[in-house]
Amino acid sequence: MPIIDSDPAPVAVRPVVVVHGPTGSTGAPGGPTGSTGATGAAVIGPTGPTGVRGIGPTGAVGAQGLTGPTGQIGQTGPPGSAGATGPGGLATNTGATGPTGPLGPRGVDGVLGGTGPTGPLGGPTGALGPTGPTGAVTGPTGPQGFASNTGATGSTGMTGALGPTGPNSSAMIAVIDGSGSVIVTGLKGFVEVPFNGTLSQIDMVADRSGSIVVDLWKCTYSQFDAGSTHPVLADKITASTPPTISSGTKSTDSTLAGWTTALAAGDVIGFFVNSVSFIQRVTITLKYNRP
Repeated sequence: MPIIDSDPAPVAVRPVVVVHGPTGSTGAPGGPTGSTGATGAAVIGPTGPTGVRGIGPTGAVGAQGLTGPTGQIGQTGPPGSAGATGPGGLATNTGATGPTGPLGPRGVDGVLGGTGPTGPLGGPTGALGPTGPTGAVTGPTGPQGFASNTGATGSTGMTGALGPTGPNSSAMIAVIDGSGSVIVTGLKGFVEVPFNGTLSQIDMVADRSGSIVVDLWKCTYSQFDAGSTHPVLADKITASTPPTISSGTKSTDSTLAGWTTALAAGDVIGFFVNSVSFIQRVTITLKYNRP
């Protein structure tokens, strides 16, 4: 293969020589500067001959190329045919079974002995003795006694004087129900007094342990207007000891200290819950005595 020289051709460089003219004389000190001499013409030398283009040496041999990939494995050839089966060996002959010998004669059965006679069951039954006479059922009845004489009935004593008639007691019942929730404070309802009387005791029972304070307000039937003006706080009759359950389920007050206890038929009593915790239903019983 020919070697191709791809290097560019060399460029000849011509030197340029610049010749300056002589410098003028220096003037006297303080005097005017002398004029500069004229610049000499540039002289260009001749161009040298072009050098010979040489051919470089042959380059070294390149490295060995990479090995190509391994070709695929050829298909497996069909299996060879099976060889022929060899002949079977001869079976060993078994000898014949000998005949069964005859049974021996049966022995003679022994003779059974005779049964002995049955013994007697028991001796003869003795004769029954004679029956004795029947005894008397009861003894003779004695003579009837005489009844004793009863004394004469005494005269009836005088009837004592009647004691004083006890008080005629009555009661009024009010139920305050939170309908499945803790009762809220406020005016809850009213009860009309049916008869004249005097309050004697206040009882309260709750549906669960808790606390509640209930004030009682009272007004006349003619004053009553469902709490718009009567009954209101100014109509309170329970002083400073209103019915109270404290951390429990019940309370009783028969002292009623400071209360206004007189009741007149037609009076209306209002029930005002001051405070409550946990209790959802409470029953209040007002016991009073009628004249």
